[in-house]
Amino acid sequence: MAWLKRIKLLLLSKLAWLLIEGIVACNKVTIAGWQELRDLEQGATPLIYIFWHRHILFVIHRFKNCGARPLISLSSDGDLVAAVAAEYGMDPIRGSSSRGGARAFLEMARSIREEKARVLITADGPKGPARRVKEGAVQLAAKTGAWVVPISWSATRVRVLEKSWDRFLVPLPFGRIRFFYGTPLRIQPELSAVELEREMDLLAARLDALQERGGADPA
Repeated sequence: MAWLKRIKLLLLSKLAWLLIEGIVACNKVTIAGWQELRDLEQGATPLIYIFWHRHILFVIHRFKNCGARPLISLSSDGDLVAAVAAEYGMDPIRGSSSRGGARAFLEMARSIREEKARVLITADGPKGPARRVKEGAVQLAAKTGAWVVPISWSATRVRVLEKSWDRFLVPLPFGRIRFFYGTPLRIQPELSAVELEREMDLLAARLDALQERGGADPA
């Protein structure tokens, strides 16, 4: 029944919130690269943050209570992620390339232009392939003129979920979590197919470079 599903989702999201808060509280967290981004973040400049799907867990915590708008799929897994994001004060936009993508794209573009919202996008989408940038984030940046900010994190104590398609990362207590902001970039408004592929490859390279910078983050 629908009400049972809603209750289960509420309980799971509360449990996930407690788990994330407990893990982060037991780690020393450091932030790198924010100084270069500070003027953009503190101004009215629209920003699109992109990251690999495997890094969702701490990204949600990092952007808590700032009104960020994460793009989350309409799948059942996405329902839980959206509920957890809402627990952290976010306003999810639901959709993906396989379902609800056009509506989600228009909603993200409206949020960027009218609300100057911070939009969060998993660069490799909800289902992969892992660490391959989807074209949607690049097209959104080209259409809106928003700055694109690659982000990543690593942890000295981390569990890799080997059976997940992206080898999802869960930080463990009593270590260090290091969050990295990459150098912001802008995408030109009109892109040929070749230019689109080039920008996608550039973003993938920047995300991989941030991940490798962490060192302790398993590949």
